[in-house]
Amino acid sequence: DYVPDCVGNTEEFEPPRSPDSSYDQPSPVMEDFAKEPPLVPPHVHLTVLGMEDAPELPLRPHHVVLNHLFIEKGWGSESLVALGLTHRFQEKYVTVVLYKPLR
Repeated sequence: DYVPDCVGNTEEFEPPRSPDSSYDQPSPVMEDFAKEPPLVPPHVHLTVLGMEDAPELPLRPHHVVLNHLFIEKGWGSESLVALGLTHRFQEKYVTVVLYKPLR
């Protein structure tokens, strides 16, 4: 069996102590609970349905939009519904958008 020469000298392997101030977090106040949640999650604007203009080069979709069905009802005076779904197949991404009149 191998026995190290200096068994008691392990302080160089000890992690440094984190300062006590790093654990100081103020308690939540009532205003923190009174805030309304956002109308839509922020990642919805990253989908094909949330883009204003199509980019010149196709963008790689974010992982949070894969395999989720997104619905957009009515754009301005248009009375239609749009369904969008992005799916990954190996290294490719496929986005399907279906437009349907609301009537």
